[in-house]
Amino acid sequence: MMATGHFRTLMSRGVPINMEKCNRMVHSKIVSCYDGSPNLEGRTIRAFHSEYSFAALRLDNNEVISFAVEEVTVGKWFEVFPICLYTLARNHSFSWSEFETPFTVMSSELLWREEWLESALDTSTFMGSGPHSVQFADVLGAAPKSHANVVKVLAGVRLIEQNGRVLAVCSSNNTPFKIDLETEKIKIEQVMQSHTSEKF
Repeated sequence: MMATGHFRTLMSRGVPINMEKCNRMVHSKIVSCYDGSPNLEGRTIRAFHSEYSFAALRLDNNEVISFAVEEVTVGKWFEVFPICLYTLARNHSFSWSEFETPFTVMSSELLWREEWLESALDTSTFMGSGPHSVQFADVLGAAPKSHANVVKVLAGVRLIEQNGRVLAVCSSNNTPFKIDLETEKIKIEQVMQSHTSEKF
């Protein structure tokens, strides 16, 4: 079932690079539409809900915080999918998965990745006429230094509890419009293989 609602895109989707905050790579764009609000530190999450295109958290006061991804074009045949806050329709039906013990957020981190295109040989696996390219996504600093169009994307958030439990909500690094909500350690480790964390 497709969720209906609207994005709460509170930041520019094509922020010019700030050299003081730059990592090793000079990025052509920083794409972010999540302003870190609401602040979840100190809040208790009682349940979560996840579908293909969005995810939601139910807090201790029954407030619902929802996330989705938005398509942002950053070049010819080059789209990225940052995470966004998302307001659902009032009548949306959730299938909540309850935590066995409530998840109280001690700290939170932003999850960033780099995305870039590399030329590919024309083969029958590609549609349309060339030239063709393959899109890559990886941790910050992974892109070849010679590339002129490397985009830094705010892809997700990682929430950490005092006893070590972790919850990650992140746009997929290889499937457009898909969002992943992970609570299992091994799944979160897989997410982190292609993302760099930054404390709020």
